[in-house]
Amino acid sequence: MKRIFKAYQDLVGIIFRESRSLVFLTVACTVLCGILTPLRIYINQNVFDGGLAVANGAMAFSDYAVFLVLFVIAAILPQIADGLIYNFVEPRSLLILRTAYRARMLCKLKTMKYEHYENENSVEIINKAYHRAENSARHLWPMYFYFSGAGLIASIGTLTYIASIRWWFLLTVLLPFFAETYVCAKTNFNIYEELETFWKKERRYGILGNYLKSRDYTKELKAYGNSDYLIHVYTDRLNERNKDYESYFFKNLRRILTGNNITKLGTIINVIVLLILFGQGQLSIGLFIAMTNVMFGNVYNNLAYSTAVFKWSGMHIKAYEYYDKFFDLSDEPLGSSTALPETFDIEFRDVWFRYPGTDRDILKGLTFRIADGEKASVVGANGEGKSTMIKLLLGLFTPDKGQILVGGRDLADFPLSLRTKIFAPVFQDFSRYSITIRENIGVGDIDHLDQEDKIKAAAKKGKADLFAEKLEKKYDTLLGRDFRDGVDLSGGQWQRIAISRAFMGNKPILLLDEPTSQLDPMAEADLYQEFAHMAENKTALFITHRLGSTMITDKILVIQDGRIAEAGSHQELTAIDGIYSRMFQAQKQWYQLSEHDKGAAETEPSL
Repeated sequence: MKRIFKAYQDLVGIIFRESRSLVFLTVACTVLCGILTPLRIYINQNVFDGGLAVANGAMAFSDYAVFLVLFVIAAILPQIADGLIYNFVEPRSLLILRTAYRARMLCKLKTMKYEHYENENSVEIINKAYHRAENSARHLWPMYFYFSGAGLIASIGTLTYIASIRWWFLLTVLLPFFAETYVCAKTNFNIYEELETFWKKERRYGILGNYLKSRDYTKELKAYGNSDYLIHVYTDRLNERNKDYESYFFKNLRRILTGNNITKLGTIINVIVLLILFGQGQLSIGLFIAMTNVMFGNVYNNLAYSTAVFKWSGMHIKAYEYYDKFFDLSDEPLGSSTALPETFDIEFRDVWFRYPGTDRDILKGLTFRIADGEKASVVGANGEGKSTMIKLLLGLFTPDKGQILVGGRDLADFPLSLRTKIFAPVFQDFSRYSITIRENIGVGDIDHLDQEDKIKAAAKKGKADLFAEKLEKKYDTLLGRDFRDGVDLSGGQWQRIAISRAFMGNKPILLLDEPTSQLDPMAEADLYQEFAHMAENKTALFITHRLGSTMITDKILVIQDGRIAEAGSHQELTAIDGIYSRMFQAQKQWYQLSEHDKGAAETEPSL
C-alpha cells in the first residue's frame, strides 16, 4: 500500500509539473464515467417504465423524450471519455514519464560504480528497473487510476441503488466479490513472484537472440553456417523457460479458475433474487431490467475496477521495488581532492582483489611503482590479472585490501571528474560510436568537444588525420553502418580513432590495455614504437601478453598468479633464465623479418 501511494505521488507529480491539463482531464473523465453508471440505472429504469406509461397514456411523449435523449447521451459519453484517456492522455503521459524516468536512470548510470555491470545481481536490478519502470507507470497512470476512480464512484452509486431495494441485498452482492478478490489477489501475487525467477532464463535466450540479429555476429554466422545450430539453442532455451512457466500456471489453474468464477456464481444468485422480488411485485419492470443489466454487466466489473490498483499492481510494484533498488546501488566515491596531483607516478601497495560474486583472488598482494614520466610494460599470460589491474587503476573497481597511489595520493581521494583528467586509456575492445569522426575523437575529453584545433591535434598524434583528411566530409564524416550515410572504417583505422581519443585533453598518464591484439606482431611492434614517441613526457603503462612493447619501455613488470614475479629492463630480464626470458625466446621470431619482408614493410603502412 505504502509503495503504491509513493509511486502515484511520484508519477502524478511528474505529469502535473509537465502538463497540468492532463491531470485535470483524467480526473474529469474518471468522475464522469463513474457518475454515468448509477445515472444509467435511473435512465434505463425510466426508459422502460416511461415507455409503458406512454403506451398506456399515463405520460406525455414530450416528458418521456427527455429520458430518450439522456439514454443516448449516457451511451456516447463513456466512449468519448475512453477515447480521450487511451488516445490522448495515455500516450502523452507515457512520453512524459519515459523522458523523466530515463533521464533519471541515465544520470544514475553515469555516477554508479562500474562494478555493478559485472555483478549478475546488480545487472538484474538495472535491467528490470530500466525496462519495466516506465511500462509500470503507464499502467498505474492513467489506466489504473481511471479504472479505479471510475469504478469506485460507480460502485458507490450502484450499491446505493441496491441498498434502496433491500439492505440485505448488499450482502449477496458484496460477499462473492470479497471472496473472489481475496483468491485472485493471492494467486496474482504468486504468479508475479514466480515470474521474477524466470529472469535469468529469459536473459539466456534473450542475449543469444540479440546475437542472431546483430550485424557484428551475422558475418561469422554466415561464414561458418552455424545459424541453424544457434537458432536451435535459442529455441531450446526459450522452450525451457516456457515449460517452467506453463508448469507453474497449470499447477495453479484450479485456483485461478475458482477465483475468476466466484462472482459469476454471485451474478446468477443475485438475478434470482431480483426475479423473486419482481415476482412479489416489489420491483417495477423498468427497475428489474435496469438492475438485471447491471448485475450481468457492470456491478462486479466496477467493484473489480475500484480495487484495480491493489488487485493488479503486484507486478508493477515489483518493478518499482527494482526501481528503488536501482537508485540504491552504490555510486562512485566523491573523493576529497579538488586538484590534480603534482606528479604522476603510480604505486600499488599490497593490492588484493576478487571480482564480486566469485571466490577466487585475481590479485594477491600486487606491489610495484612506476615513476613519473616512466614507461612500463606489464606482461604475463592471459588471465593473470593485467586488465584487472587497469580496471582498478581507473577506479572501476576498488581493492579488497591494499592501496593504489597516484602522485603519492590515494586513488580513492580523486573523484571521477579528476580521474578522467589523469588517465588516457586505450582498450583492446575500444568503442566504435555511430557518430562523426570529430565526435568519436572529441568524447575522449568532453570539455573540449567543440574545440576543433584540439581534436585535430589529437587526430594527428594518433595518426587518424591520415585518412580523415581524405574523406569527403573530413572530420564531419558519420562513422559506422547503423545509418544510411555512415562510413565504416577498417579495424586499423578504428584503432587510430581510439588512440586519438586517448590524446584528447593532454592527459598525463597513458594506459594501453592490449590495444594491438588484432595486429600481427610486426605491426604491433611498429605501433608501440609510435606509442613511445607519442607518450613523450607522459607516464605510460603498456599491458600485453605479447612482447612488442617491452624493448622500448624503461621497465618491465612480469605478473604471475596475481603478483609481480619479475621486474627490470629488457636486458636485465633476458640475462636471467626466468619467465620473461622464456616468453621472449618463444616470441622473438614474431618480431624478426627477412630482408625481403623488411623491404615490403618499409613501403607498406603498418595499419
